[in-house]
Amino acid sequence: MSKIKELRERAKTIETEARSILDSVTDKTPKAEAEAAHQKFDTMMDERDRVVAQADREERAYKAAQQEERRRETREREEREAQRPGQEERQHNPAQAVGDEYREAFRQYLANGADMSELDREAREALRAGAQEIRAQNTGTGSQGGFLVPTTLANTINIAAAAHGPMMDGTIATEINLANGAPFDMPMVDDTDAEMDPHAEGEEGVDDDSGDIVIGKTQLLAHVMKTPWIKWSFELAQDSSFGFEALLGQLIGERIGRTGNKWLTVGSGVNEPLGFVTGAPVGHAAAAAAVLTFDDIIDLEHSVDPAYRTGPKVRFQMHDQTVKALRKIKDTNGRYLWSDGDVTKGVTPSLNGKPVSFNQAMAVIGASAKPISFGDFSQYYVRKVGNPLIGVAREKFFPNLAIMGVHRIDGAPGQTKAIKTLQMAA
Repeated sequence: MSKIKELRERAKTIETEARSILDSVTDKTPKAEAEAAHQKFDTMMDERDRVVAQADREERAYKAAQQEERRRETREREEREAQRPGQEERQHNPAQAVGDEYREAFRQYLANGADMSELDREAREALRAGAQEIRAQNTGTGSQGGFLVPTTLANTINIAAAAHGPMMDGTIATEINLANGAPFDMPMVDDTDAEMDPHAEGEEGVDDDSGDIVIGKTQLLAHVMKTPWIKWSFELAQDSSFGFEALLGQLIGERIGRTGNKWLTVGSGVNEPLGFVTGAPVGHAAAAAAVLTFDDIIDLEHSVDPAYRTGPKVRFQMHDQTVKALRKIKDTNGRYLWSDGDVTKGVTPSLNGKPVSFNQAMAVIGASAKPISFGDFSQYYVRKVGNPLIGVAREKFFPNLAIMGVHRIDGAPGQTKAIKTLQMAA
């Protein structure tokens, strides 16, 4: 660590000296002397960059060594815990069980055709602990299907869901994840039009109820979505080399992502979430039914209150076919509004300098359609109930197996001023 500190201090010293040389050059400095100073400055700054790069390499090596040391200490601690007397009798709790252990028990459960009798006692205890939590969420257990999805698998499913719909991504909207499906009241206050009154000396305050705060609420429920049965052969299930987690994460995650994103985008609010397109007011009406202009984009942006036009979750959302049309639009200076960004650097596509999320649940450009939404999506709230659940069918498809994914979500806009839509002409 001392070497890293020395390198960084050296780089700072070189930078200071180089800066002093550059600052010494004025309009009165002879040309040859000025050129020599500039050359020396460039040489010193090249040396400074080399020292900084070396310090960065040393720091990365130091951090890697620290991480490896922590992993070694963790492994040794787990090995000591496993050797303690009575550990073989402990009861598993899904909130405390070691992730790898529970995941392996879940894999064995699937590989043995959802037959609990084929599992050893430790695996059965881990799965039963999971079943207890599922019962708290009114989901079937045991032979009726259903054990908690292992955390590592749930993460895979959630990532796959996000990849197939931006509204299932917690970085796009505001996500609330609760342990049960009881109705959740979300209070809302809109005080943006309230102002102060001038006060004259000796004047009493007015008590006419004009300053009262009106608190509304939106109730988020827990609508259930489920996949159809996904079947596979028992031979494949018994192949220990087969990656069950990859299968479940891809198939179930994609289905949850597509359906959940559709609900949260264009859902009616009746027995399903109220989608942001459905719940958002129209901010701008285009003059044409099939053509968008630069002015349409500007008018949509400025239909959103300035208070909601900044922040990390402010963005456009649109279908890929709408993007295709927008690539051809230029501003008044002849510059294209659309930018593809840079995926290698994590730079997202943008429209007129604002990030864009591709949302295939949105309408494409056409008469009366609402192909573009813009605003602060932190003001759209997505309520989830825990992680997705998995049901396994054994006898129903014997000798083969099948799984079904279940997830509970809801969603609604928090403030109607935060997100607006663009509607095409009829």
